[in-house]
Amino acid sequence: MNKMARIVTLPSLVLLACALPAAAAPQPEGKRIALIIGNNAYSISPLQNAVNDARALDKALRGAGFQTILRENAGKTAMEEATAEFLQQLGPDDTALFFYAGHGIQIENENFLVPVDFEAASSVIQAKFRCFSMAQLFEGLKNRSKRSFVVLDACRSNPVAAANSLQAGLAQPQNAGRETYTAFSTGPGQVAADNPNGRNSWFSEALADIVGQRGLTVDDVFTRVKKRVSDATEGRQTPWTQSSLTGTFYFYPPENVTADNDPTVAEKWMEEARRREQRQEWAEAIDLVNRVLQKKPGGALETQAAAKLPYFTARKDAQARYEASDFSAAAALDDKALELDPFSAETAFEGVNSYLLGDRLPEALRLLQAIRVRGSSASIAKADAMLKELAPVLPEAAKELQAGIPQPPPIEQVFRGNSFGVPDFDAARRYLQSSPVSISRRAEDLSAAFPPPPAVVAVQAAMMAQEETTQVTNAIFHIEVVPTAATRDLVIRRVADAKPPSDFGYVQLDGAQGEAPVVFNGRVIAPQIPVKLQLPIGQYEVRTIQDGQVVSQQTVNVTVNASSAVTVKK
Repeated sequence: MNKMARIVTLPSLVLLACALPAAAAPQPEGKRIALIIGNNAYSISPLQNAVNDARALDKALRGAGFQTILRENAGKTAMEEATAEFLQQLGPDDTALFFYAGHGIQIENENFLVPVDFEAASSVIQAKFRCFSMAQLFEGLKNRSKRSFVVLDACRSNPVAAANSLQAGLAQPQNAGRETYTAFSTGPGQVAADNPNGRNSWFSEALADIVGQRGLTVDDVFTRVKKRVSDATEGRQTPWTQSSLTGTFYFYPPENVTADNDPTVAEKWMEEARRREQRQEWAEAIDLVNRVLQKKPGGALETQAAAKLPYFTARKDAQARYEASDFSAAAALDDKALELDPFSAETAFEGVNSYLLGDRLPEALRLLQAIRVRGSSASIAKADAMLKELAPVLPEAAKELQAGIPQPPPIEQVFRGNSFGVPDFDAARRYLQSSPVSISRRAEDLSAAFPPPPAVVAVQAAMMAQEETTQVTNAIFHIEVVPTAATRDLVIRRVADAKPPSDFGYVQLDGAQGEAPVVFNGRVIAPQIPVKLQLPIGQYEVRTIQDGQVVSQQTVNVTVNASSAVTVKK
């Protein structure tokens, strides 16, 4: 999808457009991309099966929907260039698979693949620079795709003539990263034979065959590979795997596995649609929302999907008109999208840019005003910067800045479409279908599985639990904890979590006041001190109040998961 970045410099209204390369729209599950390398033609210790192994895996993976890059008898430069091509094709929703058949070695507990143009090394350092580093491959794969598979049929004998002290086989990888599945043709530190009597190695032959069997998870595939190889070699060689995957992966999924067996599939589609929205992949987001609506899940989920569809459509059409330089039409469509989602600051900014490019300054000001009402702190700062640049040519912009930042809207407007305090029974039903709960579970088991939170006063939880507590009057001697650096931004967290949230810290209040209550936002959160408070990160004042007067005050900074001590004095 061809996109342009909307960036406007005021007041000259210079458009800086950056066209991204066109690419085919990916499927909602993402692309499957594999780099396959097979090396036989070594001048030192040549092999006979590695190229055949690469070809067999190339055929098997193409059948499983992978786009493949195949390299045979590759030198170091060719291996590195193929890897760069492979990594550049990966996107955040894609599945990456790297397969190598050939010589592999470990040097100082790090794995290297041996290119066919390798020359005998006179030192360990020289050997490293003449080989292909697996550590660099793992680093390149990190955070580039949704999941990665690295499969090495490379545990042959060591061809580095001058490094006789090196250990045999490959080392267990230490830097594979998250969502990565690693497989070796035999265990770390072990050596596998090239199967001189066969066309393929035992490992690659078994893998290419079993990958094509429908309905097997990746763990099922390699479990069967391990058994076949171990049986074929009479126990001399057993493949090894290591995984950090958090989900299930099929080379060939079971028939209708998603539609028939997963009642939460519509929720997953909606979640994926939101990710597509963040990347402005409107066509894909629209397709996913349509899938949700066709499934008719009912309840809040169907309502959300129905609301998102016209919004996504307006954003898609606005992007198309903008790229066609029809800025008036783009601005009108952005306005339409903003009516559907008034809190989308990104939509508002794109509308501002279109109005500015169309020399319609009052309309741009109107959207900047809307951002200042509904936007986050960062959005307001950006809007204010644009207002400052507009002020010399538009006096109303200067007046808007002078008026200060308006109060945020009520929380019911921020989360419009949600019924506060009303259970979503449809979502609960879908969850129980996918994750059955035994109603006969004993109460003590529940208590053991979900221990009570630590004995710390969580301010927000305490206030929610004490709705009946009256406001503290000035006549009562008390201690107030007052935020001094307020923010408009929302932090969503689970109340009374067993583990402290990462966006909170602690304040320990000590002193000799005894029964003096501790007050936050007008309500008692602790009957006396000493007490330890769990507070959102930020700056606070701790004040002692007597007869309506501030007797003393101290400033304290609350940082993530840190604890600050304050001695309260009367």
